[in-house]
Amino acid sequence: MNLYQRALASIVRRIPKTLILLIIVLILGNIMLSSLLIVQSVDETKEAMLRELPPIVSLSMDFQKYQELLEDGVMDIPWITFEDLENIERAAGDYIKSYDYSMRSGLQTDSLQRVEQEGGFSFSFGRQTFNCNGTQIPMFTALETGDAEIIEGRTFTEQELEQGSPVVIMSKELAAENDLVVGDTFTLECVISTFGADFQEIVLDTIYYDFQLIGIIQYKSLPAQEESSGGMFGGFDLERERLNNLILPNRFIRDYNTKWMEAIGNYYGGGGGGFQTADYNPLSSVPSFNYVLNSSEQFDQFVRLSETVLNNELYVFTSQEDNFKNVAQPLESMRGILNYVFYITLGSSVVVLALVLFAFARDRKKEIGIYLALGERKARIILQLIMETVAVGLVGAALAVTSSTYLASVISQLMLPAQPVEEAPAFMMMESVLAKIDYASIMQSFNIGLDLPTIIYFFIAIILTIIVAQLIASVYILRFDPKKIMM
Repeated sequence: MNLYQRALASIVRRIPKTLILLIIVLILGNIMLSSLLIVQSVDETKEAMLRELPPIVSLSMDFQKYQELLEDGVMDIPWITFEDLENIERAAGDYIKSYDYSMRSGLQTDSLQRVEQEGGFSFSFGRQTFNCNGTQIPMFTALETGDAEIIEGRTFTEQELEQGSPVVIMSKELAAENDLVVGDTFTLECVISTFGADFQEIVLDTIYYDFQLIGIIQYKSLPAQEESSGGMFGGFDLERERLNNLILPNRFIRDYNTKWMEAIGNYYGGGGGGFQTADYNPLSSVPSFNYVLNSSEQFDQFVRLSETVLNNELYVFTSQEDNFKNVAQPLESMRGILNYVFYITLGSSVVVLALVLFAFARDRKKEIGIYLALGERKARIILQLIMETVAVGLVGAALAVTSSTYLASVISQLMLPAQPVEEAPAFMMMESVLAKIDYASIMQSFNIGLDLPTIIYFFIAIILTIIVAQLIASVYILRFDPKKIMM
């Protein structure tokens, strides 16, 4: 009887022990494979979602550190400067496809009507107030990310951006509210005012601008935040506020903000009221600087080079992957736990199987002793034992493959909440260009499935585990001579 026949006969003759080994491998295999499937599914979900998003890196202010500086009474905030932006472009320009940032301001006027919801309200002394968002490049961030599209007209020219021309892009809703079409020129009366001691309005200056409407855009609706909180934050309808935005060249907003600072500074007697026009940093109103890279794989290199020239702890780099992790925190936590479970189970399997196989080998001492007495080499006996356990293990692994997908689905449903425990504040969703991922869309993309590489990897892991366990169990017995083994 050759080696293979002996191994097969041993499996068939010892049905109870074979079934015990089969069940152990099935249980351990199910735990290992279901953990592996969930980890793999999280990674595939992340990769699939990130492939659909542009490779954007956002350099944003760390609001927590900013708040700490204010609480500590620090008045000289280390705002980012134009020199910092130039240094980043020089150091990591090879990785940058384009970059944009948006200066912010607000216009008070009676010359333009806001898009208001039913029962809405006006702002600031009864006048209409509009948020002004600047741009540095023609293909500004909202267009690059697909958050908005121009449905009529055009975007800015390089010359208009450089000169700060009074040209504007607005939402189709705002244009319709004011009966404006692309090409129209309209005059805005922009009022700069402040509060007096009796909390009455004091008009400091009135500036007239002749704006030309060059483009009309349509926004995408807000993601899950709108449904979960009614789209409201602090009494403001965020979706409605976005419809009332005026998109302008950064240079225009910079010049307007300078005039606003001068008017305020003159009213308070130069620097007496805490306003220092000369020290005004136009970038202090910019919440984030958005870099579109040539490829998402270049994120690490870009950040490493940029951080060497940006010595400012108030600002941090974040990517679409960071944003995915923040939104999909429950999914990432489950992935981390089950990743440990897989390796712990792999190690435990070696110990458990080694103990079980050692017990089985002790029951076969006489059989092993006879083989040795008849001149059989120890290596061939170990090979026979490995063949027996691997054969049973492969059957158990095959059964685990058929049931692990269902088990992985059950585990993920039990571990994952229907909604994340803590979502990002709604205003951060509006500020961040990376906030294009919501938990609901992640869960829709999350699917447990088997593929051939995973199955092959699993079978290799099972085979190696069984071989190591069998070697551990066999070496202890086979180190004795035949007489001691048979005693």
